[in-house]
Amino acid sequence: MDIADLAVAVIGTVAGIAGAYFAWVSARKELSRRHASRTPISPVSSPGSGGTRTTTYDVFVSYSHDDAAIVTDLAGRLERRGIRVVYDKLVVGPGSIIFHEVEEAIRNSAHGLLVFSPASMASGPVMNEYYVLLQRSMHDGQLLIPVLVEDVKTRDLPEFVKIRFYSDLRGVSDAVFDRRVDEIAKAVRRAS
Repeated sequence: MDIADLAVAVIGTVAGIAGAYFAWVSARKELSRRHASRTPISPVSSPGSGGTRTTTYDVFVSYSHDDAAIVTDLAGRLERRGIRVVYDKLVVGPGSIIFHEVEEAIRNSAHGLLVFSPASMASGPVMNEYYVLLQRSMHDGQLLIPVLVEDVKTRDLPEFVKIRFYSDLRGVSDAVFDRRVDEIAKAVRRAS
């Protein structure tokens, strides 16, 4: 690749990012209008920039659909411990625009939990959710809780995940799974 090819690639990338940003800005206005009429279900307070803000959910779960069985189990156990959980399957229905509904669910969640597996690490949408959850963690002080499943290698995790204490559900017994869910629930309650 010579300098001219590199310049064309960089210009194309910048143009793509700018186009995506302006599309997001226009879609956000429509989303705000559309969701303004929705009434939150028993909102909870959450730390954020400028004090507290009201959220509908305690935690948003980001995951690959390949990990749906373990996520459904994890979410159910968290809910039994009083944690209000949301993930895509709970907010997306017929006719929904998936990314809009997921964005709204993230916005209405106090914290984020990302299930890391080989499948989620290879998923573009999951990595986009990771960047949003990371930004909220860094900017607003919200928790970003990494949960490891399958045979994901810690060396393959993003650098900003490696610095966090993670919950390891790889190959654990049901009793250990329950203890780890207790730890996650305790962390979410403490941070809320």
